[in-house]
Amino acid sequence: MNGGLPWALVVQAGDLEVNRRAELAAALQELVEFHRHWVLLVTCHRVELYGCGPSPARPDMSRLDGEDAARHLFRVAAGLESAVVGETEVLGQVRDALAQARARGTDERVARLFECAIAAGRSARTRPPAEGDGLAGRAVTWLGTRTQLAGRPVLVVGTGAMGVALAAAATAEGGVVTVAGRHRERHASPGQVQLDLSGAAQRAPAMAAVAVALRGEWSDLARPVAADSALPPVADLSVPPSVPASVREALGPDFLGIDDLWQRAPDGGPGEASWTVRAEAAVAESVAEYVGWLRGRGSVPMLVALRERGEARRQARVQRLLRRLPDLDERARGLVEAMSRQLVTDLLHEPISALRADPDGSHAEAARRLFDL
Repeated sequence: MNGGLPWALVVQAGDLEVNRRAELAAALQELVEFHRHWVLLVTCHRVELYGCGPSPARPDMSRLDGEDAARHLFRVAAGLESAVVGETEVLGQVRDALAQARARGTDERVARLFECAIAAGRSARTRPPAEGDGLAGRAVTWLGTRTQLAGRPVLVVGTGAMGVALAAAATAEGGVVTVAGRHRERHASPGQVQLDLSGAAQRAPAMAAVAVALRGEWSDLARPVAADSALPPVADLSVPPSVPASVREALGPDFLGIDDLWQRAPDGGPGEASWTVRAEAAVAESVAEYVGWLRGRGSVPMLVALRERGEARRQARVQRLLRRLPDLDERARGLVEAMSRQLVTDLLHEPISALRADPDGSHAEAARRLFDL
């Protein structure tokens, strides 16, 4: 395979269960600390590694190369590969992955890949799909099938973006929401953290339902104070699960994990179908743009040579002119310099633009012959 093309190693819910995905993500995070030109993307339902050149051997992950790798990432960013079509959280996760890679110092080809993916995601959402539930909404809907929510207490554990979404969804269903986090706020008002994790575990049995989105295990829930009382239905959207395994087992069918939401939501009808067509068109356009940029990189040496040739001749001509006009003051000399630079820039604009968009190297070969480079 051409080392200039990107590759992707991907795994998703359905291929690997959530705890093993979390272990895989941790192992890959250690790798990218040493291979800083790689980019790791981790979401609720997927773990993906992107790079150019040599790649790690990962038989537990599927491999995509070249255009297939680019197309997959662009579809992920657009929300076309999500359990909820067009969901917005994934685009932020793609942005975060790029930001972390840039902080380490990544390969420009991979950075450009993620930049184009973000552009595709934005373009796909210029006219967003019909308002959907999202993962938080689907989790709360599931809780509503297990118990009555309207007018009853609902405990939301977690204060991150998913926790906020769970609280909003539960409130929209008429639930009386109590928010819990790692640190309780002293004078909490509705919507703020009203319980710490220990207090939340004590209150959980009295709730109609519990929704969780935490980093790390909620160990308090496995203690006797909670275990001695029957827990209500629990939806845990944490990755890996925050609800202890013993509690999940005891809840049985009254427990919902993130992988239980991997199955695509029911078809959203004509509105969703038309949005999907537009999103796929945006992805196709971005793939073509990225592949064209990759191919054009082969013309960079010719582009540099053309600029250097133009600059060398400009300097020679300007110096010859200034020697013939020794009485020019500094301002006039500066104007001559500026005018000559702008003239060369204008004359080379079209050739340089053609080289930047060189699809197959033919423009570079033509420039080499025309300018004797």
